[in-house]
Amino acid sequence: MQIEPGTSVPGTGLSQADLLRGWAECWRILRENGKTFHVMARVLGPQRGNAIAALYGFARVADDAVDEPAPGDTPELIRARLRWMLEELRCAAAGESRNPRFAVLGETIRRYRIPLEPFDDLVAGVAMDIEPRRFVTFTDLELYCYRVAGTVGLMITPVAGYRAGSPALEHAKTLGTAMQLTNILRDVGEDLRRGRVYIPEEDQRRFGVSEADLSAGRVDARFRALMQFEIDRAQRLYDKGIALIPLLTSARGRAAFEFAVEAYSGILGKIRACGYDVFGQRAHLTLAEKLALLPSSAWHACTARVVNGYRRRA
Repeated sequence: MQIEPGTSVPGTGLSQADLLRGWAECWRILRENGKTFHVMARVLGPQRGNAIAALYGFARVADDAVDEPAPGDTPELIRARLRWMLEELRCAAAGESRNPRFAVLGETIRRYRIPLEPFDDLVAGVAMDIEPRRFVTFTDLELYCYRVAGTVGLMITPVAGYRAGSPALEHAKTLGTAMQLTNILRDVGEDLRRGRVYIPEEDQRRFGVSEADLSAGRVDARFRALMQFEIDRAQRLYDKGIALIPLLTSARGRAAFEFAVEAYSGILGKIRACGYDVFGQRAHLTLAEKLALLPSSAWHACTARVVNGYRRRA
């Protein structure tokens, strides 16, 4: 819908200037916090990039409500804020939000026909972090990873465009889980300082690593073996989920996802390269290293195909 400057959007009372402020705020959040997703948005082009910014903005604000609470915030207040976000989301999806940032999110949801269930699940996931918790099994952790990251895959895959009737969304969930597991391995030290331990207790026991060892930042043979076990698990998830890419219907979409997979999975190599010491440093790819991935990502996006259910490059 074309909107003349100074006019309002029917049903919301928002002007074009209000919507432009909404988009600008989403892009600010993306630019300052989501370096990999920011590159993805640029690769996808202006319209689809706007959609990524709106979706990322929602996810980031929900996450920050828990991870960066305001002074005096109680668990009850944080939960109330998350409930408000879901209520406003529904208003936005119906085209009735008067909040500029939510209004542009609603436009994205309607344009790309994104279901609301992933948003509900994402908020349920970030709410799991309101109180410190531990994960007994990987099955427990896998649910958390789906909620906070697999859901993002379900949101952005319709933006990229995918083949109807294909298993694209299942692969998107798998990639999201792989990326969240990568984040967990990268942030072991940072999460400990927040009182959080995500590595499953069953895996700690398997390699003889205790929570006391983790709290002490002890990088010994047992910890390195545990980390390599988790890295191998994450890599298997990438290997499975990357079958999504040939199922995407636009070359830009394939290139954007290819880039994200290479950027996130590259963190696993950085963890190995630093001797698995994730307590005193943060394994990451520099911006230059990420940008260097773009030419190969574009090439692979043009040559990707599926053979017997697995992704192959021509």
